Amino acid sequence: MPLPRAYLIDSSIYIFRAWFVYDDSITDSKGNPSNAVFGFSDFLYQLIRQKKPEFIACAFDSSQTDSYRKGLYPEYKANRDPAPEELKVQFQHCRDFCHAVGIPHFGSDRFEADDIIGSLAQRLREQGMAVTIVSADKDLTQLVLGEEDAWWDFARGNVLNSHGVKKQFGVRPDQIADMLALTGDKVDNIPGIPGVGYTTASRILQKFASVEDVIANVEQISDMKFRGSTRVQALVNAHKEMLPLNKLLTTIVTDMDFDEEPDLCWNGINEDALREISDLLALSDTMHQRWLNLD
Repeated sequence: MPLPRAYLIDSSIYIFRAWFVYDDSITDSKGNPSNAVFGFSDFLYQLIRQKKPEFIACAFDSSQTDSYRKGLYPEYKANRDPAPEELKVQFQHCRDFCHAVGIPHFGSDRFEADDIIGSLAQRLREQGMAVTIVSADKDLTQLVLGEEDAWWDFARGNVLNSHGVKKQFGVRPDQIADMLALTGDKVDNIPGIPGVGYTTASRILQKFASVEDVIANVEQISDMKFRGSTRVQALVNAHKEMLPLNKLLTTIVTDMDFDEEPDLCWNGINEDALREISDLLALSDTMHQRWLNLD
């Protein structure tokens, strides 16, 4: 008998995708852009209609006043421009929409959405549940640890279990953070070993279980049977001091505290709240009604 399943949604990816895909001529009742909320709400509707989840949650990236990773590395994400003000407003509307349709939602001023998802996933596994991580971000594949866990790129329809993660990325889920420590992550402004990309990193991690193992056995890299292994050994040896910090930065936190014990039950539609947010966002009666029909 399959385990009860919870769907943990990496909200920011789907909000940003809607921001870029849907025209900004879509506006709310006050004439402000609402394209990101429109697209995000449609995504949520499609997911719930398909899966009819008993357990679900949306994790949001909030403004971080005490960032865990910036405390470790001040240059973390320093290459990113801040979100436009009009999009920040839509992020709040997206959270309000989650509330209206009964989806538990979480944010933190210290940790990222990835960490919220990781910490929820750990709690759920301890309770005997399986998790589906809904995201297009490969970093989150490191959370596919249970036999029935999955990572679901909703837009592409790509679903990976732990074996699928290994097949697609060349490493086990528990080695994803090690792979990113070796390669770095340009999106998050984390420098990697120069000249080491995903293919080379996966080859190294097929021999060595972790970056700690790599550091302890650097001199064995040149014995590996891939082109340029001697050069790669020299590069890793010259830059190995960065690896422990890189792994800290790329490892998703799974033990963050919540203000109260999370309840991930989908509670159904709050009709008054849905009408209020629908009026604010100028959603059509058809869109409003189809949500009511889900309940």
